[in-house]
Amino acid sequence: MSDTSALDGPNSSGAVDDALIGVALGRTIRAARTEQKLSMRALASAADISQPFLSQIESGNTMPSVVTLFRIAKALGLSPSVLFPAVPEPEPILLTRREDGKHVRVAESDDGATSRVLSSGTARAATVQEYRIAGGPYIGDWFESDGEIVVYVTEGEVTVSIDGRGEWVLRAGDSLAHPGALRNRWAVLGPEPATVLLVYAVTG
Repeated sequence: MSDTSALDGPNSSGAVDDALIGVALGRTIRAARTEQKLSMRALASAADISQPFLSQIESGNTMPSVVTLFRIAKALGLSPSVLFPAVPEPEPILLTRREDGKHVRVAESDDGATSRVLSSGTARAATVQEYRIAGGPYIGDWFESDGEIVVYVTEGEVTVSIDGRGEWVLRAGDSLAHPGALRNRWAVLGPEPATVLLVYAVTG
């Protein structure tokens, strides 16, 4: 079974949402106008439409008629077909069930903890991993990375140490956010297991 699957929804048939077409068309018109250094008022006047109406078109809130589209294209000195961009596919909605998710070993040692990847992908700005840590296992040395880190404890108690900055005890419901570039490591307090959600967010 796949770790994550597309969640069926009202548009799961593959039909392109009208709103997506409007937004994509509006962006193309705005980009063409900006490239020609035309103000919104100037283009609206040349196309014989009102400026507020052009604003609604460019923002994707209104779909222009074929006649209006031809007027805008003529005012821009373009073919109407040029204004029709490739409409992007809707962003997928991914569902990860409790029993799913890719398991990744944190360290090479036999007693190293593993994490379960809940959400990840090149098109996403964040990765969410679930760590289920028994009392005492080796979970690695100091970690550091780019971006931002959020540590959220859902069960048990964990000590988070940040090199040169301090040490914090996190209990269920507590979270700690910090730049990934700061060297950090965790330790489980006591014999009871702990469950931690790690959110890694790409920045810049």
